[in-house]
Amino acid sequence: MPTIEFTTYSERTLRDFKPVLAKTYQPDWWKNMKVFHAHHGYKVQSIRSCPAMDDWLKMGWYILANRDLEVVCGMTEGDQEDQIEWKGFDPSDGHYHSSSHPSSQMLESFEYVSSENEQVNDAFKFRQPWGIKTPKGYSCFFLDPFLFQNKHFATFQGIIDTDGFNVGYDNSQVIFYPKCDHSFTIPEGTPLVQIIPFKREEWIGAYLQNPVEDFIVNRSSHTTNREEDNLSMEEWQMKLGQAGPIADEHGDAPNFGGYRKGEVWAMKGKYFNEDAPPPECPAHKEDDDDTT
Repeated sequence: MPTIEFTTYSERTLRDFKPVLAKTYQPDWWKNMKVFHAHHGYKVQSIRSCPAMDDWLKMGWYILANRDLEVVCGMTEGDQEDQIEWKGFDPSDGHYHSSSHPSSQMLESFEYVSSENEQVNDAFKFRQPWGIKTPKGYSCFFLDPFLFQNKHFATFQGIIDTDGFNVGYDNSQVIFYPKCDHSFTIPEGTPLVQIIPFKREEWIGAYLQNPVEDFIVNRSSHTTNREEDNLSMEEWQMKLGQAGPIADEHGDAPNFGGYRKGEVWAMKGKYFNEDAPPPECPAHKEDDDDTT
């Protein structure tokens, strides 16, 4: 089982702001949403029933802001274009300061914020207090926290090879671009970035056109030439139905429809865990010598 290591040099960060499993830290509105709700007098199905979104919200870890972060937008003395400054950082508790990314670095092809009042032409970047290390052959997605509805900033998304680029704070830098044209504060505990490790593998793409007749034939298990038990969504719905409980008592993923209740879907959150010692750690290996 591969192990992802999050390392920090701050005792306070380790104690109070460890990266959290995404499956344990979901938006409140999502957790409180029902699978069915009334809309204009009709009973309609909400997005809460979508297994694809449920999976995405439970993938990997979130890194949270370990303090209130003040972002100051506007022209600074001596600068020729708008920039973003930081205030209120304690250098002894994380090396935060980092260069920004003005839109000129993108040849003005990516517009950050434009309004009638002013334009913000800079993306801000800082080193969050966690370095990441993965086994050989594994990288990490750095993603904007999905569905958290942040109205002030968004996270630039990218991939870092955390199996080789991982000394100190090498891979801890995160870039954000503003979504507003005024200064703001990122509250302590705000999800800053979603980290999802993945194994690098070589893929080959195949592009095929199936006969139109196959679409009709494969709609029914009685006429299909598919593999056995490879049912369509429609067949799963008919086989398993939509009756019965649609959510457990904790409000977790709703048990709705054939896709969820059939064997064609696996909950992705189960692949991410913590508080289990790495199997390769010598301190946790059983001692074969009982005489010591």
